[in-house]
Amino acid sequence: MRAEAFGQIGLLPKNFYELEFDEYLLIRAGFIEQEKNRQKSVRFQTALICECLVGGGKGRDYVMSSWQIDEQEGKGLTADDVKAILKQKRERDALKRLKHG
Repeated sequence: MRAEAFGQIGLLPKNFYELEFDEYLLIRAGFIEQEKNRQKSVRFQTALICECLVGGGKGRDYVMSSWQIDEQEGKGLTADDVKAILKQKRERDALKRLKHG
């Protein structure tokens, strides 16, 4: 989660640690939507270029049908999944601290 927040989304650590979990999920959802819109724009531009080269609607149809943008159903983690993973990590970290004093 931190790698995504600091790397892809570009949050500073200070800002990340000040966020509530729900706020982070909203920022993440907005970032994903922005990235999808950027990909749609690139896909459309590519379709226009291919159409100029191929013509007859074949270039456009190929690009628009073969370039998948939307995430497939069931591949993403839900908020509850992420909360469960974070809870397990906190429990493991607590056990490590107890073992190592």
